[in-house]
Amino acid sequence: MKSIPEASLNLKGETKYIDDLVEPKGLLHGAICPTPCSRGILRKIDPSRALALDPSVRFYDAGDVPGKNQLGGIVADEPLFAEGEWGYKGQPLALVLASSRPLARRAAELVAIDYEELEPIVDAREAARLGHFVLPSRTMRSGDTEAAFARCATVVSGSVESDGQEHVYLETQGAVAEPREGGGCTSCRVPSPRRASRSPSPACSAFP
Repeated sequence: MKSIPEASLNLKGETKYIDDLVEPKGLLHGAICPTPCSRGILRKIDPSRALALDPSVRFYDAGDVPGKNQLGGIVADEPLFAEGEWGYKGQPLALVLASSRPLARRAAELVAIDYEELEPIVDAREAARLGHFVLPSRTMRSGDTEAAFARCATVVSGSVESDGQEHVYLETQGAVAEPREGGGCTSCRVPSPRRASRSPSPACSAFP
């Protein structure tokens, strides 16, 4: 079985989370600029009012991401920031940083988003009919299904629906990113440190 370094700390109750840390001097707090509707196309995003709010305010969107604009942990199915068309209300469009959490949230509210609202697709079968797939379809096969059905005394057909599932995190989503000498940054204090360390950090990479 694969060894996970943080597992022992979690088991013994020794893991340090965000609220257990001393806030570093000069820490900037982040706030997300979310998409305003269920489905739309981004025309333009203007952070000028947000940047004018306070000297500490910084703004980052998809164009600032070093490398791939992706967060997908297993497959590349989730962009860090939406660009072009988005698929749900509240999808991150950009990140605003500021010297305090309230200031970051206020600045995020001042970011102007010019967009075209599209009709949302809320049925999976309709999305499939229109070819709206997050990733290409995959088929898993084993043996000859047609021959197996032919040998059955009774064959029942139908459909089944299953809602999306999400596991319960040990804490709310949060991380602290500290720049390192020579470039890059250290991300820490999240439920999956190894996965977080593989995710892009545009804020960290932008500071000298």
